[in-house]
This record gives sequence, C-alpha cells and structure tokens, in this order.
Amino acid sequence: MKSIKQLLEEKEIVVGLTLQQVTAPWVAKVYADAGADFIFVENEHVFFNEADLASFVLSSRLNGLPVVAKSPYVSKGAIAKMLDSGITGIQLPLTESAEQIGMVVTYTKFPPIGNRTAGPGIGNSDYEPVDLSQWVKQANEDTCVIAHIESKTGLENIDEILQVPHVDIMFIGMFDLTVSIGQPAKYNHPDVVAAIERLIGAAKEHEKVIGMWAPRFELAQPWIKKGVRFFEGMGDVGFLAKGAMNFVKSFPDHAPRIAQGDGHI
Repeated sequence: MKSIKQLLEEKEIVVGLTLQQVTAPWVAKVYADAGADFIFVENEHVFFNEADLASFVLSSRLNGLPVVAKSPYVSKGAIAKMLDSGITGIQLPLTESAEQIGMVVTYTKFPPIGNRTAGPGIGNSDYEPVDLSQWVKQANEDTCVIAHIESKTGLENIDEILQVPHVDIMFIGMFDLTVSIGQPAKYNHPDVVAAIERLIGAAKEHEKVIGMWAPRFELAQPWIKKGVRFFEGMGDVGFLAKGAMNFVKSFPDHAPRIAQGDGHI
C-alpha cells in the first residue's frame, strides 16, 4: 500500500472517496475498484462503531487504499486508536492555532518527533509481525497531518499554523469558512475570494500541499488550476442518494421529494 505522501510524490492530483455511514468492508473494495487513491473517513459529523470502523480500515489497506480521517478532538487517546486501527492520515477540523496542530503532530509521530506509543501487530501493521525499529521509522515517514482551515481565526493564524514542522497538507473547509466570514455559501463574495486566495498563497509560500472537497471534477477543475492537488470527494450517503434519485426520476411522473445537492465539508 502506498502512503498519501508517496501518492503525492508520484501523482499531480490525488483523489479520495469518503466514508460517512457504511462501514461494511466491501465498500473499500468498491472504492478501490473505482480507482480511488485513498479513503477519507468523515469522523467529525457522524457516529461510528469503533470495531466496525477498524474492520473497514483493514479492508481499505488490504485493497491498497490508505485512510485519512478527521479527529474531532485534539486527544492523544482518540488519535492513538485511529492510528492503531491502520489510519495513516490525521485531519484536524477547525484548526485555528499552531499549538493545536502541533499537538496533533506530537500524537501522530513516534519519538524523536512526537510521543506516539507503539502497539504493532494489529491494524497498524495489517496484523502481521514487524521489525519494530523499521516499523517505527516507516510509520513516521508514512503518517501525514492535515490542517483543516475553516474559520476566520484559522485564516488569521495561517502562517503560524503552516510553520509547524510535519504539517503536510492545508485543507480548505470552504463552506464553514464562508459561514465564519459571515457570507454563508456565497463562494464568489469578495471577502470569501480574498480569504481563499490568502490561504492558497500561504500554502504555496510554506510549500504545503493544498486540499479541498469536491463532489465532481467540473467543480475541482478551477481549483486544480490554482494549485489544489488533494481532493476528498463524495461519499456513500451522496452516492446512494443520487443513485436512488436518478433511478426513480427516470420513471415518468416520479420526481425526488428533495432537491439534489452536492453537500459540503
């Protein structure tokens, strides 16, 4: 399995699919067969059974897909469980300070970089025996930390945030950023445009990969031209809803009860 960092080194654009609700291991196989580069777990706004999620992560890894997940807390225990399940990318929503993301780095990396504790032989090594010294070294190389910027405070502190060593990706949480700025969903408002340009400029200045959510290529394409390379895409709920709506409305006199939307992160 290639790490997120390896994928970013080898490919200009890296695209993942999202897990929101359905933790059945076969979903990972479907996503892998679809050609996804990685799987993103929306672990902030939904609820997962930890054992089911761990089985899903193992299936993802065995199908060649690294897993990135939100950690809703700056918590050593929460991050440790995610890493030991086999998740290798930790994404912190509402990153607003260098101290916050610095603690995530500390909890994600083994010494001498951080203080992650070792528990190999489970999901973090595909239930295989390891050479401990090599495993620790490889884990520090493979794990990535993602600063998810989605507030005015995060915008104001972006330079300090991106100066933290071992922060690999700056992810723009577009919708919540518009809310924080006071222009909900007004993506073309001058204040929103200026904020996005500021974030993209800072990421380039600090040589960080830029990430964003995109439900389809047409919406991602303008951002690719601006340097965005890491995309988290639609997930199980969106695919089910769109597929069901498209099927039903293909029959005469049958229309979906709700308007179709792309969702947001």
